[in-house]
Amino acid sequence: MKNNNSNTKLILLHPYIQKQGSSNKLWLLAFISFFTIAFLLTLVYTRDLITGKTATTATITVVAGGGVTAPLPTSVVNTLLHYASKSNDSYHMLYSELKPISDVLRKCSSPCNFLVFGLTPETLLWKSLNHNGRTVFIEENRYYAAYYEELHPEIDVFDVQYTTKMSETKELIASAKEQIHNECRPVQNLLFSECKLGINDLPNHVYEVDWDVILIDGPRGDGPESPGRMQPIFTAGVLARSKKGSNLKTHIFVHDYYRDEEHISGDEFLCRENMVERNDTLAHFMVERMEENSFQYCRNKNSSSSSTAKPSGS
Repeated sequence: MKNNNSNTKLILLHPYIQKQGSSNKLWLLAFISFFTIAFLLTLVYTRDLITGKTATTATITVVAGGGVTAPLPTSVVNTLLHYASKSNDSYHMLYSELKPISDVLRKCSSPCNFLVFGLTPETLLWKSLNHNGRTVFIEENRYYAAYYEELHPEIDVFDVQYTTKMSETKELIASAKEQIHNECRPVQNLLFSECKLGINDLPNHVYEVDWDVILIDGPRGDGPESPGRMQPIFTAGVLARSKKGSNLKTHIFVHDYYRDEEHISGDEFLCRENMVERNDTLAHFMVERMEENSFQYCRNKNSSSSSTAKPSGS
């Protein structure tokens, strides 16, 4: 019995050992759980970040494709106007002339269609102020137009051959009034017109655009043999009255309005009742679209026709 008792071994598990083993398992479980949660949080955050970047990229693409972008900040516009008005060029516009045009361009719905007759010291300014809009320039000197476009590839310039002389102003205006029912009617597609005051040799798409703003600062008007601005003034009036889009009105600015030719042509084809303001040498008109069967430029002038011009929406 003694020997048997001596060979028998009794194994006792101390409570501390059991507790220590359970504690290690709990720590291991907590460690695994922590990293699992951290991994899941990282995965969710990364997915949201990628989705956000994708959405931002899509938004940028839509904005770029749709042409809907923020306008130039006021500080940038004021700076451009300031330095343009301080130009050393003898023929630059004054601040009081630049500001009304700038104000209209800033309020113009984007993308704004801006047609400018004449390459001037303000050409780059007009292109910049009509940010994200369509700006087209019409120039009488084909060589200067080609040179300017080569120098500034972002500028769209088309040359045109004017067929008028300042010495013929009264005669040409009288002829246009006589043909008001035919070639020189207020509403028409000038591309197919033979009116002497109409410009009909521009690219086809120029006549298809609904121009929101038109500036007449060319061609030359410095002598009886120079072409003067009768044709651009008449053409601007017809383009405004012949619009097809939803915007019924067109802002038309005429520079050097103190001169007889600009003043007389403006009265006949843009009309005093449409004048918004006249600041220094700049006249601002707002011309409305007309019905196709209208045969009268100005509402307050008598016409040989019994038909009366009726602006759309009136």
